[in-house]
Amino acid sequence: MINTKQKMVASNVFHRLGLAALIMVAWIVGFELVTYLIGLAFSHNLTSFLVSLQGIPETLVAFLPVILVAYFLVTPYSDFKWAIQNGISRSTLWQGRLIALLLSSTLVYLVDELLTMAYRPLGDWQEILINFGGLLTMVFTCQAIGNGFSLLNRKWKVIVGIGLPVVAVILLMMLVSGLSNLSTGMLPTYQHDHFVGPLAWVFNLTLSPATPWIVWAIYLAIIIYLTKLFNDHLQLRRD
Repeated sequence: MINTKQKMVASNVFHRLGLAALIMVAWIVGFELVTYLIGLAFSHNLTSFLVSLQGIPETLVAFLPVILVAYFLVTPYSDFKWAIQNGISRSTLWQGRLIALLLSSTLVYLVDELLTMAYRPLGDWQEILINFGGLLTMVFTCQAIGNGFSLLNRKWKVIVGIGLPVVAVILLMMLVSGLSNLSTGMLPTYQHDHFVGPLAWVFNLTLSPATPWIVWAIYLAIIIYLTKLFNDHLQLRRD
């Protein structure tokens, strides 16, 4: 069961996230509405104006997940300070934010799907499940990154923020270069719906429909573990 302090954390997250979402939605709708009204004033084409209004839900569909992801990326430290001020432990903070993350992700996805129905039919259950899993993965990943950056001071945030992408690009280039330099005989070939040759069993694993789900579950478990690990080492800073 959810205890009182976990509810406090979740309520705090919902309050801040809801406020951010309302402000962003107001700006988006207001900007598009003003733009369309200016267009109507010049063109005097009411039909075109009404058609343009139908594009607002599509814009919101794109921005609502961004707001959700951005919140869990940038607020771990501010939520931690709030928790300390209210006598809430790191463990309870993590649990409350986890509850809020799951509920808010579900809510945002449902709202997104309802808005999507304004311009296209609802997808099948498999598409819905994959899209929701993708959203959850993105939010969990950004929360882990946010928790990790919350351990750093401003100087190291800049260093890591610049250095990690550079290192990632270099490693990716090295990997691509290494794969391209491999001789043909060192890689399996695809014949009759399966791979044959060296390391064929590894490549055949990718053909299994269960493999993506297993990889996703392992990745999600690692990300959640890192989120908890970083959360448990958060400290108040003077900067």
